[in-house]
Amino acid sequence: MRFGVIVDDHKAEIHEHPIPELSDNQVLIKNKVCNLCTTDYQQWMGLRPHQKKPMAFGHENAGIVHSVGKNVKNVKVGDSVVTNIYQPCMECENCRKDKNSMLCLHSEIKVLKMDEFGYYGSYGCSEYKVADSKYVFKVDSSLPFEQMAFCEPLATVAHGIKQLNIKPAEKVLVIGAGTMGMLNACLSKLYGAFVIISDISNIKLKNANAMGFDKVINPIEEDYIKRINELTNGTGVDTVIIAVGASSAYKQALDVSGLGGKLLIFAAGYPKPEWDLDPNLVHYKFLNIVGTYGCSPSDFQYATELLGNGYINVERLIQARYPLDDIQNAFEAASQKDAYRVSVIL
Repeated sequence: MRFGVIVDDHKAEIHEHPIPELSDNQVLIKNKVCNLCTTDYQQWMGLRPHQKKPMAFGHENAGIVHSVGKNVKNVKVGDSVVTNIYQPCMECENCRKDKNSMLCLHSEIKVLKMDEFGYYGSYGCSEYKVADSKYVFKVDSSLPFEQMAFCEPLATVAHGIKQLNIKPAEKVLVIGAGTMGMLNACLSKLYGAFVIISDISNIKLKNANAMGFDKVINPIEEDYIKRINELTNGTGVDTVIIAVGASSAYKQALDVSGLGGKLLIFAAGYPKPEWDLDPNLVHYKFLNIVGTYGCSPSDFQYATELLGNGYINVERLIQARYPLDDIQNAFEAASQKDAYRVSVIL
């Protein structure tokens, strides 16, 4: 099988090795597409030195079941599927409470371990991928594979928003109109919120307008706090979702959050953002600050249904499509300012 590999900063290659043998509880997936996540292209750019190389990258992948082990019952040959990168054991106490898979007591994530072929990573950008059946989720086959591949990022969004308990008519500000900010805005809107999106890119704000969100703000071009006060009758927003890892975003969130406001720290930043957080401000404004990363298995299932049943349409979040053989140019495109997801066609 052929697969994409990050071998050095700004250098990706196509490598190959035999397809791993299939065990009785595993599924062999013929991948159709892999979308390049921020994690992928930031490692390619050299911004994530803690991630090891050679990295058989990719986890936003979708494909068709090619073959199954004799004990597999949840999917069959020909099904359209995605895989859960977080690989919780599904047996420990935290898993059985449906907690975030990152809290699994016996996590089976293999990204940090070198495999038998000498690679790190989860092989999302690979012609074939072997996965335990418990990590494989069926998706409606009418959905394009590039959109199926959004199941993982949408699952992480669903997990974070679930903690916010968003209600209809609630005023939600999403800071950052990139891919993850837009997904947060989409789900907030689905729950009936009045959604405001802030970004310094007019290109992204134009896309946000086209996707039907209520208001957009460019904090460089207008008085940010004044505009928020106008939209909220001076009370501030109920919820702020920080979907960009920038120091200015954290300051903006505190400036416009209302009394009893909720702040969701969705994005990580590399290099690490700075945040001058005044504990007294949190205390006297009754602020609820929530961090989020990853998802639970139920969030993953929920994401397959949101996309498969058409509740959320991500077509406008697909920037470009490249064949696997053009992987270097795919990374060049994905790492450009204002880019959304780049799909590698397998």
